[in-house]
Amino acid sequence: MKARVPKPSPEVKKLAYFVGTWKTRGTIAPGPRGAGGEFSWTETTKWMTGRFFLVGRWNFKMPVDMGGNGEELFVIGFDASQSVYTFNAFSSQGLHQISKGTCIGRTWTWTSDGVQDGRPVQQRMTMRILSRATYLLKFEISSDGTTWMTFMEGKARKQKARTRRRSAK
Repeated sequence: MKARVPKPSPEVKKLAYFVGTWKTRGTIAPGPRGAGGEFSWTETTKWMTGRFFLVGRWNFKMPVDMGGNGEELFVIGFDASQSVYTFNAFSSQGLHQISKGTCIGRTWTWTSDGVQDGRPVQQRMTMRILSRATYLLKFEISSDGTTWMTFMEGKARKQKARTRRRSAK
């Protein structure tokens, strides 16, 4: 009997939007974690074999009082048993973030728990798709789940894939 090979669900296929290289720029608001300022990152994301998960890496530049420059590895997928997208990230600053996501229309919303000044906070990242190659992002923090403070906002642009030139023989 031939083994049945699993196929990615339509939810997983939505993640294809993020495959490629993206450059993101934005601002961090002044607040309890520092004076704020500009941030940027370059993100490269590709399918893991089987096309059930995306694997990616961010190389980021943050203000010094926010930890400065670093990198982050992440895996994104879809948990059919909970009907939710998953995001697991590991940073060079020693952080491990676990987020759950939803996609409604052209808006992705990722939520997670965090700690700020020793107290638990809720975190929310909203990504509003503008085009095949551009989205806006907003990262917010809340101590009560009702009142949200914008931590950072930015714009991501997908970079054009480079094509290799073949040499003439």
